[in-house]
Amino acid sequence: MAISEQALRELEPILQRFALRATHDPELSRDLTQEALLAAIAQEPTFGGRSSLRTWVIGILSHKVIDHFRRRSTRAGSDEIDLLAAPSDQDVERVVAARQELSAVERALRELPELERMALMLVDVEGLEREESCNALGVTATHL
Repeated sequence: MAISEQALRELEPILQRFALRATHDPELSRDLTQEALLAAIAQEPTFGGRSSLRTWVIGILSHKVIDHFRRRSTRAGSDEIDLLAAPSDQDVERVVAARQELSAVERALRELPELERMALMLVDVEGLEREESCNALGVTATHL
């Protein structure tokens, strides 16, 4: 099944959002998205249409993200991901409450293994169906 350049271009914003939510780094998310698109082009002969193109490419991207965090954790120990970017809202109480909530979410996400974090992102953030998420991550429905 041939993959059109247009189809990949249409997926790019979806991939970019997914990578940004996973990494919280715009430059890194662009790099990982490009890596995933290049991998999809290179691996086109292996795409048999058993899943949607979107699911297949998100699966490639999720593996790129997981690989990035694995490489980083082996190189640098346990660097923290900064989920607490400076908010634009000047209301001090709201800012403090938001930072406390984000801090709790950040801690909980850091404690999850990469694959579980990616599953959470696909289902709860990206809104993929469970079956699509399983296909993207290469896990069974029971594992998900």
